[in-house]
Amino acid sequence: MGFKKENNFLKLILILSIFGLIVARFFYLDRFPVGMSHDEIEYILSGKTYFLSGVDLSNTPFPKSIFQTKTEGIISFLPAIILSPYYGLVSINQFTVRLLYVFINLLTAYVLYLLIKKLFEDKTFALISTIIFLANPWSFYLSRTASDTAFALLFYLAGILFILDSSKKKLLLSFLFFTLGFFAYHGAKVILIPMVLVCVLYRRFWTRYKLNLKTTILFFTGILVVFTIYFFGNKLYPNSINQSRSKDIIFLNQDLVSPIVDTDRKAAIENPFKNIFVNKATITLRIFAQKYLTAFSPDILFISGDTRGTYRFGNHGLFFIVDFIFILIGLISLFKKYPSKTKFLLMLLLISTLTTAISTVETSVINRSFLLLPLLVIFSAYGIYTIYRFISIKITPVVSFVFLFLIVFISFINFCHFYFFQFPVIGQENFFFSHRIIGNYIQRNNGYKTVVVDNEPREVFLEAVFYSPVNQNLVLNDFIKNQNYQFNNVTFTSICPKEFAIDTTYIIKNSFLNCINHKDGLKSINEEQFGGQLYYIVNDSLCKTFQSQPWLRFHEVKDYQVEKQAVGNFCTTWIKQVL
Repeated sequence: MGFKKENNFLKLILILSIFGLIVARFFYLDRFPVGMSHDEIEYILSGKTYFLSGVDLSNTPFPKSIFQTKTEGIISFLPAIILSPYYGLVSINQFTVRLLYVFINLLTAYVLYLLIKKLFEDKTFALISTIIFLANPWSFYLSRTASDTAFALLFYLAGILFILDSSKKKLLLSFLFFTLGFFAYHGAKVILIPMVLVCVLYRRFWTRYKLNLKTTILFFTGILVVFTIYFFGNKLYPNSINQSRSKDIIFLNQDLVSPIVDTDRKAAIENPFKNIFVNKATITLRIFAQKYLTAFSPDILFISGDTRGTYRFGNHGLFFIVDFIFILIGLISLFKKYPSKTKFLLMLLLISTLTTAISTVETSVINRSFLLLPLLVIFSAYGIYTIYRFISIKITPVVSFVFLFLIVFISFINFCHFYFFQFPVIGQENFFFSHRIIGNYIQRNNGYKTVVVDNEPREVFLEAVFYSPVNQNLVLNDFIKNQNYQFNNVTFTSICPKEFAIDTTYIIKNSFLNCINHKDGLKSINEEQFGGQLYYIVNDSLCKTFQSQPWLRFHEVKDYQVEKQAVGNFCTTWIKQVL
């Protein structure tokens, strides 16, 4: 009877844990992250324009947008098209957009549960893995970010799940989801063929329900056909996605490598072997290896997060520090008990960082190496499972469970404190919070002519459109037809004004400070952590009647409900007086 009560208690805690982790994903969706990145805006507004006019944000229609797009981020068409009915029917804002991605993340957690249950035939292990996935910082980040990565991760995990099934009908579903993942995110295209090759070889040689040779060849050939059709389809269009993206692949961008080769040769003492050891091939392989290994860096995974500034946490890793121990124990234990299955996971892990390794655009992990997330979660979960079974022999199962539960719980609470209370300040401009303030300023000040001066006028314009629901559809329709940065009576430009009209408000980026010919009465939008001016406001017409301070250091959570603030609160909180 006591053992049954203990089991019921443990099950109750697990259920409550899952419920709590799900609920946590809905906290402050309208506030944190504090803004939307330029890539997110591109995806969202393209979804809106697909609904309105059947084209993406660059006025490229489907199906042409499969192969060619002039969007700034050269986005994938599939997520925008999938979400276009939703974006077309609801008022888009930070809450409504992120709500979808929370559900995508929860569905991914469920698919991961089914995948582990199918692969290892162990419900407890699958349940623990689901909990660790829901608690994981990397997963939590993706659940609140409107990126193509979320779709690619879901589709590829579903593809792996169905290819492991003994039913031949499920192979068709696997093929479908692999194809969807391929078209969901450009970074997913790199790993498709090696990932599918690993999966079919595993089914062919290492499982009880082996694929016959004919089915193996047909399945893999089908994937190659999808890849080939896409590749040759790009050849039909000038400035296709492949042509635009090829410069981002290190093996196809030798212009990047040439200066490095030249520098390294000049830095070497003259010798007959210099050209053999220092050339484009050796430098390319060195950069590839460096980026590949960096993706497994303990600093990125457990301490500071992604190296790329846009996605960097800074004070927290993509996993908990304690996960380092869990992953090591889990990997060793899993290999001892399930050697073939562990080799399968390790092969997937080894290919998961290829997109990071071949990219010339900084070294980024959080999106490009997305498949690394569930694989390390599996190892971490099995590490916890192994430790629990070991120490529960020494002490009672309940005490063992509570001990491990508290470790994960405290780690998650620590991350939540970082994410909700530190990251909004230190990572403010990772999500272009200043552009959110500009959008709100324009929306509230719509009776006045305004000029916004920025070196990226298109991006600030799109941010302003996102945060301004009034006439949004009309503005977007005009934009996709004419590609002009005009929003009602607001003009977005990268050109300094030659003179300042007294009846016009000017919002000018700090890099254009020389444009301003006087310093009296200036207002500003500041960087929050250190108080530096990001934008200057000349002829402020919205906040001139409200008292402004040079710098307001401390804010409350409610202050980040920017769109719901009264004008006075908005002005005193976010618009500063320049001394």
